[in-house]
Order: sequence, then structure tokens, then C-alpha cells
Amino acid sequence: MSTTRLYKRRLFASYISVVSSTTLVLFVLSVLGYFLLNSKSIANYFKEQVTMTVFLEDQTKEMEREQLMTTMRLSPFTKTVRFVSKETAASEHSAAIGEDFMDFLGYNPLQNALDIGLKADFVTTEVLDSLSDIMEQKPFISEVLYDRPLIVLLNENINTFSFWLLVCSGVFVGIALLLINHSIKLSIYSKRLIIQTMLLVGAKKSFIRRPFVLRYMILGSLSALISLGGFAGLLSFLTSIIPQINWWGNPLPLLILVGSILGCSIVICGVSAYFATRRHLRLTYDIVY
Repeated sequence: MSTTRLYKRRLFASYISVVSSTTLVLFVLSVLGYFLLNSKSIANYFKEQVTMTVFLEDQTKEMEREQLMTTMRLSPFTKTVRFVSKETAASEHSAAIGEDFMDFLGYNPLQNALDIGLKADFVTTEVLDSLSDIMEQKPFISEVLYDRPLIVLLNENINTFSFWLLVCSGVFVGIALLLINHSIKLSIYSKRLIIQTMLLVGAKKSFIRRPFVLRYMILGSLSALISLGGFAGLLSFLTSIIPQINWWGNPLPLLILVGSILGCSIVICGVSAYFATRRHLRLTYDIVY
């Protein structure tokens, strides 16, 4: 194998190493950044799955029920209101357990009910306790049920999750900077003899430095595009297995994330290449060899 061919192969291998390591780091940063930017919307989705069930007395008039449903639909804290008749509830329960329980009982013990979904900002124990007390004062409402421990757990864990996500993102940004900078330093170190040869023939430092900086900025943009492509594939996969969540969400956070990953990759790679090249330009011939 000729010397030129061997050199080109090593050069290509060093570029592949920089792109692969940078791509992996940027992909993880993309995932962390996505959840950081969309943590509120994801938390809101889980909050809005909590349902408050209002059981109605059997003698409740249709006018009273419709009036209650209209009032709830017009309330600023209500997201959805669904009437579930006792027959529908029995059918759903029988389907869930795999047999018709009314064959054993001989009657339907269930009650007509309203399933009320609240907007995320109002899913707190204080709001639900207050609303429950008000509704139970109505004579045609027998009981109001909701999963209070789940709401407490959700609110506590969401705050904890957001805090630790922010901490982990900050730590990983620092790790990412070190890893990208280190991989570029190693890549440029393998070209230290070329840099010294160019200095010996009288090339200016700016002339030597410029192609290195531009080359690694291009490699940085390539790494960013590959990592964002992988991230888009991840979102598509999540959409296929959990379609209930709008993973693509608001386009603005996604555009911010794409711009940040692309811009930061180019800047970090360019700056790292600049300082790594400058270091080798300051070394004397004796030290290099």
C-alpha cells in the first residue's frame, strides 16, 4: 500500500471518528433538549388523563343532567365531559372482565355517571376537593370520585423530574463539550507533522488554520444533521407506538431545538479546531518531533 493511500485512509478514519462521536453526543443532547423544552406539554398530557367521575342518582331527571353537563362544558377548567349510562358502564365492565356479571346478580348495580376531564392547570387536589364539595351538595349527585393519591404523586414527580432533567442537561452539555473538543484535538494531533511542514515552507499561520477550522465546521454540521435525522426517526417511532401523545407537538420548540443543535455543533467544532490548531502552530519543530 502506497504512503499516500495509507495517509488518506488514516485521514478518513480520523474524520469518521470525529463525526461518529459528535453525532452520538448531539443525539443525546437532542433527546434531553426535546424533553426539557416539552416537559410542560408532556406533563399536561398525563395530568389531563385524570378523570373525575360524578355518579348520579337513579331518579335524576334528564333536564338536571343536561343542565349540569352544559354548566361543566362552559366552565373554564373543563376539557371534556362525557355521559356514561349505567348500561354503557355495564357493557364496558363486562368486556373488561370477560363475562357478563349481571347474569349472576340479576340486575345492574351501576349508576349513571359523568366523566369530567379537567385542563392540566386545574388538576390539583385543591381544585378537585373544592369542586367535589360543591357538586356533592346537589341532591341528584350521589358521589364524586377521583384518584387523589395519583394527583399528588403526579404533581410531586413532575416537579422533581423537571428539576433533575435540567440538572442532567447541564451536566451533559459540559460532558459533550469535553468529548467533542477532545476528539477534534486528537484528530488535529494526527496532522501535526503536516502543520509543521507548512510552517517550514513559509505558510502563514492564518492560512494554515483556516482550512482546519472550515473542515471541522463542515464535519460539525454533518454530525448535527445525522443526529437530527436519528432524532426525527425516534419521534416517528414513539408516535407509532404511543399515538396518544403528540410527540411532534408545537413546531416552535422543535425549530428552536434544531437551530440550537445545528448552530452549537458548528460553533463548538469550529472553536475547538481553532484552539487545537493554534496550539500546534505555537510548538517548535524540536518539540513536535
